[in-house]
Amino acid sequence: MAGGAIVITHNAAEFSDNIFEIAERFGSAKPAMEIIGETGVVSVQRNFEKGGRPTGWEPLAEATRARKKGGSTLVGKGHAGGLLGSIHYEAEDNVVYIGTDKIYAAIHNFGGMAGRGNKVKITQREFMLLQEEDVSSINELLSEFILTGET
Repeated sequence: MAGGAIVITHNAAEFSDNIFEIAERFGSAKPAMEIIGETGVVSVQRNFEKGGRPTGWEPLAEATRARKKGGSTLVGKGHAGGLLGSIHYEAEDNVVYIGTDKIYAAIHNFGGMAGRGNKVKITQREFMLLQEEDVSSINELLSEFILTGET
């Protein structure tokens, strides 16, 4: 994911048995990586749509809300562009990258000081993470793929 600002990292121990099974049966773990990637992108998109999961993000500052004239936090153009629309995955044989190429993504995900002279505090609104429910869903999808060969 060349030039990516941030990428989800996750210990794949929960998936390893299914990933090895897929690699052995199908000659490559890439189908597993694609399942993980697709599910991960949907999870990150839900994080945006819900305004933070599992708990909501801190509300926008009053000045920011006035400037935005409504609208959801960090959603901007929705799926048509901006940060939400930039979330994607790239699957390889043994790894999947879920991330964004938006340089400003990291400051919103992790929070910190920004702007001229780093005088503006950006509140952390972590969106690049998988939820526990997604880990279960990924395992179910991987098991289904092992049985049927279809996603």
